[in-house]
Amino acid sequence: MDWVSAAALGTLIVGLFAWLRADIAALRKEMRDEFSIVRGEIADLRRDVSRLQKEMAGLRERMARTEGLLDGLREAVAGRQVA
Repeated sequence: MDWVSAAALGTLIVGLFAWLRADIAALRKEMRDEFSIVRGEIADLRRDVSRLQKEMAGLRERMARTEGLLDGLREAVAGRQVA
């Protein structure tokens, strides 16, 4: 192999490595951007779950209050003493 062919092959190899490195950097940036979006969506879901948990706690309290009122009403209608 003469020096011109060796230089051409060396240039080709260096060029391919440079292209590959640039491609990997672009993929890494794309993945970071995608992960950032997913992290934001996860944070939104956590806020939604927290809000739903608070609403469910409020509903449990209201149900307990309603059950207590119904028990008292049942006792009053039946003429028994409320314990």
